[in-house]
Amino acid sequence: MAAPSIVDVPVACGSGTLTAANMSDRGMAPTEMADAARDPRVGTVVGDRYRVLGCIGEGGMGAVFRAEHILMKKPVALKLLHAEMGQVEEAARRFEREAQSASRLNHPNIVSVTDFGRNHTGELFLVMEFVAGESLAELLAREGRLPVARACRLAGQILSALEHAHGQKVIHRDLKPGNVMLVQSPDPRLGETAKILDFGIAKITESSEGEQPLTKGVMIFGTPSYMSPEQATGQEVDTRSDLYSCGIILYEMLTGKKPFEAEDVVKLMAMQVTTQPPPFVRVAPGADIPAGVEAVVVHALEKERERRFGAAAEFREALEKAEAEVDGAGARLAAASARLGKHAGALWARRWVAWAALGKLWRALGWVGRQSVTGARLLLARLPPAARPWVKAAAALVAVALIGILLFGHRHGAAPRLLPPRPRPVAQEMKSPIKQIEDGMAKARFAETRMLIMQQISEHPEVARVRYLLGNLEFADKNPGVGLQAYEEALRMDAGLRGDAALLVNVRGLLSDKKLGRSALDLMVKQIGVPACGALAESASEDRRIDFRQDARSACENLKCSDKVDRVQSYALDLAQGRSCAEKREAVQQLGASEDPRAIEPLRKARYGERGGLLGRVLGSAGNSCIIKDIDAALKELGAEAPSRKKK
Repeated sequence: MAAPSIVDVPVACGSGTLTAANMSDRGMAPTEMADAARDPRVGTVVGDRYRVLGCIGEGGMGAVFRAEHILMKKPVALKLLHAEMGQVEEAARRFEREAQSASRLNHPNIVSVTDFGRNHTGELFLVMEFVAGESLAELLAREGRLPVARACRLAGQILSALEHAHGQKVIHRDLKPGNVMLVQSPDPRLGETAKILDFGIAKITESSEGEQPLTKGVMIFGTPSYMSPEQATGQEVDTRSDLYSCGIILYEMLTGKKPFEAEDVVKLMAMQVTTQPPPFVRVAPGADIPAGVEAVVVHALEKERERRFGAAAEFREALEKAEAEVDGAGARLAAASARLGKHAGALWARRWVAWAALGKLWRALGWVGRQSVTGARLLLARLPPAARPWVKAAAALVAVALIGILLFGHRHGAAPRLLPPRPRPVAQEMKSPIKQIEDGMAKARFAETRMLIMQQISEHPEVARVRYLLGNLEFADKNPGVGLQAYEEALRMDAGLRGDAALLVNVRGLLSDKKLGRSALDLMVKQIGVPACGALAESASEDRRIDFRQDARSACENLKCSDKVDRVQSYALDLAQGRSCAEKREAVQQLGASEDPRAIEPLRKARYGERGGLLGRVLGSAGNSCIIKDIDAALKELGAEAPSRKKK
């Protein structure tokens, strides 16, 4: 795979050659005058009809100026290719390609191109409509996440523009907030209009007869934060690449954050290929984004293009439907609230009638229960004496099964209770690339190895071993969040990896992490199961986070490895940290039933407080007054009856 070639991103005029160090998402916006020294081209006339008024932005290949048509006095945005770049065949052809692709497009959500030519100085120029507004990148930098309705409206406009461009056989290939302008309508009720610009690396899918491709070999175009997986791996792109980029823009508008972020460009591109976007609730917990809208975004960000939306119109319609369902639910809730408010008074006035009806229902249920018992007794009386015990046992088993279904049948994500099978064998054709990956990791060549892994995932997305190796790499490269997601994908593909020693060590090491501990625990509970019993038992016994400890303890019970949990230590922590009398009472009862003399000390501390001695016996522990009787009963059960408090 060739090294990635990232397109230039414009900066202020006069700032010098653009380098990777000053790359940003802020694109060339033909609306914002750069605060820089006067450019020598300001005041000159280009193409005999456009007077240059000021510089807007500049990149390595050219610059954009604010200009006006001399005769029509109409403001325009003028894009000039540097004279020396005009002599470079590849650059000149790419500039001409932008003019060709943009000239095909005529849509209210696309910045239109009105002219193209070569200046007398040899510079190629492109003339676009001048748009007064700000870029979506500037809006997001200032406001963070947007309201759901506004984000969906802007995404719908972007998709409408893409639908038109794709219909004209044009793929943008560098869609990002910096390439979306927002124009305010004079009527504030109409809001803003999104306009896509900069088709500088657009691809025309239908070439003229005899036309040569712009590049030979593998080239990677685009901006890494918004790049589709197929772009990141240098594959041929189609219209679904633009839809992926639009999905990332919508994700960022809804949450205020990009789904994938990393300082290393190669690592960022690897995340586009292998990492699932974080759930909205984790990135923006207070945003209250509807589940239907999130489902649309997740569908747009599928790694395999065949699983994404097939067309911009399909994406837009799904988004509109999800938003309409939210609006409909809101309207139904408002109507229900109004009806409830209207009839609440009448219901309260007739509350005694309701109580009488409930009383009748309760008595009827009691009669049904008594009749059922009587019927069962009569049925048993008619059975042969030898069969009665078996019928009773069967009835008891059915009752227990029904109770279990009612109580636990709704639970999802229960840990796998069986030992893992053997991992799937590595196919013969994969042995050599996997050996290369393992050798690269052993030599700590992380960037090179990551590119090898990306290539293999692109060519063999079904091979779990490669995803597993990506997880190992990310943990070794101090990027455990991405590593955890890679492990999750690997385990989903091959349950035999549940018992892998390196995986268990890496995941276990994250349990104490404030940010990733919960994700690590969920992976152990939902996917690893029995091989994680030791780590789960340790957390269930010692972890200072009460919810974390209790979840680990429940997982151990589900996995039948509760015997590894130090129940006295675990419930003693519950007793000390309990937030309600019910929680503390449960801990006291468990300690009393433990038959372990170590439980006496935490119970006495809870009974008399930390002071101990006579003062503790007199004052007691005020916060535990609601469970004093329970503590006394537990101490008595353990053979350490609590001394009575002395009367004054």
